[in-house]
Amino acid sequence: MTRGQKILTVVGATSDAGRIVAQQLREAGHTVRSVSRHHGVSLDDAATLRRSFEGAFGAYLMMPFDLQASDLHTRERELCTQLGDAVRGTGLRRVVVLSGLSADLKRGSSLGAALLEETVAPLGIPELVFLRAGWFMENFVKGLNFPAQAESGTFATPFRPDRPMPMVSAEDVGRRAADLLMADDAGERIQELLGARNYTMEEATAVMAAACGRPAVRYQQVELRDARAGMLAAGMSESFADAVLDTARSFNDDEPWGRQQRTPDSTTATTLEQWAGEHMGVPR
Repeated sequence: MTRGQKILTVVGATSDAGRIVAQQLREAGHTVRSVSRHHGVSLDDAATLRRSFEGAFGAYLMMPFDLQASDLHTRERELCTQLGDAVRGTGLRRVVVLSGLSADLKRGSSLGAALLEETVAPLGIPELVFLRAGWFMENFVKGLNFPAQAESGTFATPFRPDRPMPMVSAEDVGRRAADLLMADDAGERIQELLGARNYTMEEATAVMAAACGRPAVRYQQVELRDARAGMLAAGMSESFADAVLDTARSFNDDEPWGRQQRTPDSTTATTLEQWAGEHMGVPR
């Protein structure tokens, strides 16, 4: 390995952001150890997981979502323990933890990220960054299935229509995480990533509807109980559905998501218009 090249471990290397982290690091000439079932490294395999971190300079950590977990938060605590045990004492110099803007609230679907922050914080890692990202644009496809909903003429979620939300692409998150792992100085411990700008759900619906070629699609906020029924019908566990709805309730009640003002550094390049044009089937 030549001077400047490092060994870096990427947890969730097949996730939307994680694959970008791994790709960016490899293209820069670094050696990447990928942690995912696809790569033969399970978070439940303690010995193999620990070997993935031993001798590495740094790592990207994230909490995977388990949509079928019978008890989501118990599972997240198990994964935190396993990651903490695997990282402890390995000599990692720098770690970037993917977290969320609402991690401070320690509730809902962001609780797992908050637990991971709490697990890693006392491990004595010299350079530690909690990268708290906004709402992933990918949620509109993978979780909420906008294209399918659009066929009915209505896009429905339990989130209120009028509160602006920072929306960020997974690619921008992955690029920033990779940059932090490769930088001379990782900077502040808590760093927020807010996307190009904030969008309300009504605005986001109009953007994606235009990209789909269905400008008549309208947004509808649904009752929490109806949203829960829809998630269960889609195969999600009751525990996961309840966590998502707790996040929606937090958002709808105006609880603070994020603690920092938007700055040029926390603003990323990809707008929802650009992202929708690339992912909704209409070239731009």
